[in-house]
Amino acid sequence: MQWGGAELAFVPPPPKEQEAGPADEEPGEDRLPEGPLLHLVHAQGGGIGTLVPIAEISGDSLRRLEADDWERYGNRLIAEHYRAGDELALFRAGARVGTFIIQSAEVPPESVCPRVPRVTGIMELGPGAGDATEFLALRKTDAPAPPRPAAAPQPTRAMQVLAPILAERLLRARSAPLPGNWQRAMAQLTPIPIAGSEEPGFAATFLVGDTLGPGLDDAGSSLFFVATPQAQSGYEPVFAEYNDYASTGKAAPRLVDYLDWDRDGQVELLLQYYGVADTWFAAVGRAGSQWRTIFQHRCPPSAAAPPAEQDSAQAGASSTRQASSQPTEPAPAGQQQTSPRPRQQPAPEPRQQAAPPAATRADTAPVPSGVGVRPDTTRRDTLPAQSRAAFGPDTTRLHPVAQPVQDTVTRRDTLRRDTIGEP
Repeated sequence: MQWGGAELAFVPPPPKEQEAGPADEEPGEDRLPEGPLLHLVHAQGGGIGTLVPIAEISGDSLRRLEADDWERYGNRLIAEHYRAGDELALFRAGARVGTFIIQSAEVPPESVCPRVPRVTGIMELGPGAGDATEFLALRKTDAPAPPRPAAAPQPTRAMQVLAPILAERLLRARSAPLPGNWQRAMAQLTPIPIAGSEEPGFAATFLVGDTLGPGLDDAGSSLFFVATPQAQSGYEPVFAEYNDYASTGKAAPRLVDYLDWDRDGQVELLLQYYGVADTWFAAVGRAGSQWRTIFQHRCPPSAAAPPAEQDSAQAGASSTRQASSQPTEPAPAGQQQTSPRPRQQPAPEPRQQAAPPAATRADTAPVPSGVGVRPDTTRRDTLPAQSRAAFGPDTTRLHPVAQPVQDTVTRRDTLRRDTIGEP
């Protein structure tokens, strides 16, 4: 076309260059997370905390952070997500309780697995944080709304009564050994909010011949389950995981905290598992209409360091298991019996006070670096003799006929001991 002596022509525009992004990485480079990151923060004291990324949030599940070149991957992750001055929201029990301001970040040494960055920062906590030392963290733009209704801050009497009854039913259904004392075997009992219900549910961990911390051996068992309120039966298990250490190795689960990190209206649960010489993380949540494990990442044994030697006092404590947490009956016919391996005998002159053993194959950084709290290694079967014996659960009905006598329940989620009074 000509106009005013000039020739004009319409031609298609050149192809638009794609913007650079996480998907446009150089060949051979490890993939950076594209979704929000879930973090665990541990308070170090003096307003300082250490933050560690746990996983990438991907729909109603979590995706593990993996790399072939951890040094390069970690530095790229720091440049993308952990610049000095950036802020993240801190959460406890599903609610926002403070802010984490990044100061510095570094890639840990090769002995740490997974080798994700360790981030140091300032913690600004509100009154809702209470005396908690562990928090979940998200970018402020990824923060969910608080759960409605919020869970009860402490287990109710009904939870304390019914949790052992449900645990017994779950163990009997698996032909598993039963503990001799249910209240002592109950290592953790935590109320959790349930979407669509005014009443909270709960998560519980029961241990037989074990403690909620690293160490000891592969003799014992653990049961973790989630129960939701039901109109007729009180509570009904919707998720259960049983580990017979003779076949699975030690796997003692501790509920770290809960948060609706995928913003679907129902909180998810972050768990930390303790093995003989390592720890690892997992998550449980509702996917569709079913509760299931939505994440688990345990480093391979090749990444583990040799187990640390126990001092004489700790070795003495782990050399025996009192009958109160041992099975009250032998396993049914057809179930394989595995003899526990010999345990270390105490030294002639034990120390007066012993520190709990540290995890040597670290899915998280060692305790001094602030990743996760130091686990409670108090044995479940060594409560004071003056504590009254706990009642045996009624296996025929959900509500016991008589009120139980005063019990002492050890709360492992807050590391405090709460005394249950007569109703």
